[in-house]
Amino acid sequence: MFSLDKRSYRDVLTLSPSERLLNYTWIDNENIYIHFTSKGQGHKVLLTMLQKDGKPQSRLFPLPERGDIVDVLPSDPLHILYAKHKYDDKPSLRLYKMTLEQLRNLEFRQTFSVEKKLKDVVSYTFDSINNSLFAYIVDLEKNTAKVRYRALSERRWKLLIEWNDLDTSLVPIGFMDDETLAVLSNQNSDKVALYEFNIKTQKIGQLLYEHPKYDLINADLSDDGGAIKFVSYVEDGHSRSQFFDLELSNKAKSLNISFNGNKAITTAYASDGEHSIVFSFSSNDPGSYYLYDKIANNAELLTELYPELLNFELRGTEVMKVKGPSGVEIEAYLTQPSTEINNGVLLVMPHGGPIGVRDFSYFNPDVQYFTSRGFTVLRVNFRGSKGYGKEFLNSGKGEFGKAIEQDITAVVNSVKQQYEFEKTCAIGASYGGYSSLMLAIKHPSEYHCVVGSYGVYDLPLLFNGNNVKVLAEYRRLVSEVVGEFNQRLVDYSPVYLADGIKVPVLLIAGRGDRIADFEHSKRMEYVLKQKGKQVETLYYKNTQHGHSSWYWQRHEIAYIADYLRRTLRLADYHQVKGVDEKLTRKLAKDMALLADGYEFDNKVDNNSVLANRLYREAASMGDGRSAYNLAKQLMIDGKKLLMESEVYAGVELDSSTVEGNDNDLSLQNFEEGNELIQEAISWADKSSKAGFSKAAYWLGAEYEQGTVVDKSWQKSLNYFTAAAEAGHDYQSLVRMGRVYCLAAEPLKDIKRCSKLLTLSDLTPQQKKTNEVTDESRKTLRRTLGDVYANGHFTPQELALLQGVIESEYKASPVQIELDEVKFGEIEYDSRSGQYSILDDDVNVFNGMGSLELGSTFDVDFEYEDQNVALIGRWLKQDVDGNVEVLDSVFIWGNHNSENWNIRHTIDSTVQFDSKLILEIRDLNNTVLATRAVNLH
Repeated sequence: MFSLDKRSYRDVLTLSPSERLLNYTWIDNENIYIHFTSKGQGHKVLLTMLQKDGKPQSRLFPLPERGDIVDVLPSDPLHILYAKHKYDDKPSLRLYKMTLEQLRNLEFRQTFSVEKKLKDVVSYTFDSINNSLFAYIVDLEKNTAKVRYRALSERRWKLLIEWNDLDTSLVPIGFMDDETLAVLSNQNSDKVALYEFNIKTQKIGQLLYEHPKYDLINADLSDDGGAIKFVSYVEDGHSRSQFFDLELSNKAKSLNISFNGNKAITTAYASDGEHSIVFSFSSNDPGSYYLYDKIANNAELLTELYPELLNFELRGTEVMKVKGPSGVEIEAYLTQPSTEINNGVLLVMPHGGPIGVRDFSYFNPDVQYFTSRGFTVLRVNFRGSKGYGKEFLNSGKGEFGKAIEQDITAVVNSVKQQYEFEKTCAIGASYGGYSSLMLAIKHPSEYHCVVGSYGVYDLPLLFNGNNVKVLAEYRRLVSEVVGEFNQRLVDYSPVYLADGIKVPVLLIAGRGDRIADFEHSKRMEYVLKQKGKQVETLYYKNTQHGHSSWYWQRHEIAYIADYLRRTLRLADYHQVKGVDEKLTRKLAKDMALLADGYEFDNKVDNNSVLANRLYREAASMGDGRSAYNLAKQLMIDGKKLLMESEVYAGVELDSSTVEGNDNDLSLQNFEEGNELIQEAISWADKSSKAGFSKAAYWLGAEYEQGTVVDKSWQKSLNYFTAAAEAGHDYQSLVRMGRVYCLAAEPLKDIKRCSKLLTLSDLTPQQKKTNEVTDESRKTLRRTLGDVYANGHFTPQELALLQGVIESEYKASPVQIELDEVKFGEIEYDSRSGQYSILDDDVNVFNGMGSLELGSTFDVDFEYEDQNVALIGRWLKQDVDGNVEVLDSVFIWGNHNSENWNIRHTIDSTVQFDSKLILEIRDLNNTVLATRAVNLH
């Protein structure tokens, strides 16, 4: 939200990467109606901004997904118009006039119903100037549509407009007088044009405006309906307007000058009538928002839509006009990379549809993605594309594999006459996927690879892929686009023409696709493999006809780019001229994204080999997270080999130990395991130096434990420090404190240790940089137990540690006694919520399997307001009397605390020769209770 007075922003809603804002409507200064998607599911909410304790806050109120705000009723600030479907499976809108409080509480039964009897209503609109309500009605069975209207205060609906041919356009623009509408229609013309429409006779009347080449997409009338203010159409891939209103024309010219020729659209108006929000964009500019002052004729930058792209050279799009085989002009858009990174590859990218869809020359993120990697991208508005008239659109119907591909080829040939390319690939989605394969089939010598996403490859299957697709109405609609269902469809289906495919093919599909059934891709894959063709597949789980989230869209385009690089044997993208170290790390994110797809349970089948290959590639490009993930996997593999080595258990691991072993495989496993571990440490170190805090923390823990690397308190401290500086949470500071408490001189520093372990001593910057999480608090408790169990302290040093515990847990080092101390195998009773000892008299236990031992006891408090803390110290004693600390536990409580207990789960891999000992100590390190048992 932007405040005009303060010239400042306030965040009112934050969306995650898996969420996408679709639209929003300001209701008043405190309420916004918002529609967004989350993981492909639509959500509608009312966002209300509140003041709590003098601070602004936002609260979201969920609203029905099958409902919408019709109008905010500026003349009635207490109410809004809201429409909601009664049924989920058919148009059944009910219209309500309600307060925002009623909407928040979903009180539809208690609110005033404006309209509930009108049937088949798909939407309502309201004209606040004329106080008129409009209902849009569609009868799918009869293939008819109509618009009815009435004053809000009336009950009787009047017919405004009706049409029986939904294949033609008839869009009301506004009233010219009580009996005449202005409409956009192509009923009586090839192009969508602006006409008069007689409401009484329901007939198209006088032509008001028609563009000679393009369909109109919008128009507006003066408030009295007596004059046209403007008409809009798409020319050269951009929306253009012709103004008939002098004031609007002058404003448009002024905006055009202000934004250096970029397209400028007003998206919001301030109530003062002087200010507005303007969005400016172009083919090589994703867009920026400006505050426009009409009086001063000045535009102030508010924010860029994608500020992260400011440092990149985005490429402009060249509009091409080519005469097609039919003699009709074909419009196309060519976007080329800069000369220094041009890889000589032309990507021919047919759009989907194919009927009634088109490409534009606006900023296109996919196009810019490919051009930034050296590709030239060509998009063609072939016959069947919308915007060029009814005849042009209809001439694409039934032309799968024929006229459409002829148009594309004509443009490709024209482009190649002007520019040189070493290789050409066809790449497209939906119909574009089908077209890409057909282009390679029809012109095998012209194409070097194909990428088909969510495509249809078996045209007869369109008519019988499932139960819905055998219904007469569905087959009629498909026949209109594809052509009649007959044997000739086989002649234009890639599945039956696979012999003609001479180049590598990548098939991408959603397993849940119900538009281009997944079966199309499976059949195409099967046939290609049967014929020995080179085919690669990427099939997404829980995905339909494309992705609804930005994350998976990015994953798919990154995969395609990697496929093109591998298949065409192109140079690595980060090795292209002009790519510096910073940009290389950004490119590495793509490889990491692909690796994540194979590593984690998501939409792509797991493949650890591919994941590691891609993580290694990303790591070599400087991506710290990938280096860390690679290091973890190498460490796992290395430890596994060491465990498989016969000398691992109970024998010190070094080459001299292994050399005397007759088992060559054991020696090989040991050596390879150590090599993998050393490589893991090396990659983790690179990750740490790249600023990835988890890697630094992980290395700190490895050097502190010393299980697979030589133990080093200094290295451990260095890495934990690096983790803290890189923004790891409070755990990193706690682990630094642990090192200072337990390391030998001169590193030992109990004062620094106690300061790092005291949350209240953290500076505001530390709390901001090193977040205190629940896991951090658990680590603090474990660390305090470890420090008491393993450290040796002077009275002064012990007092510092006692101060930490008193600060964090309000527990004092008072003298206490334990009563009812029991020891043995311990179990939890879910009904009582308490632990209990099974048999206190058992002194010998079998340590195999999951054995949990413990102690329960009562604490005798001298004063009721006391808090106390205890340390459980678990020791292992061998037959020679040598003792080592196995585990430690820190617990605290007061006189209200029940079921005091200390527990330890036996690690079945640890071998015991003699005793397991539990010591329970207080904060003065006094042993309050101890118990020893034999474990074998």
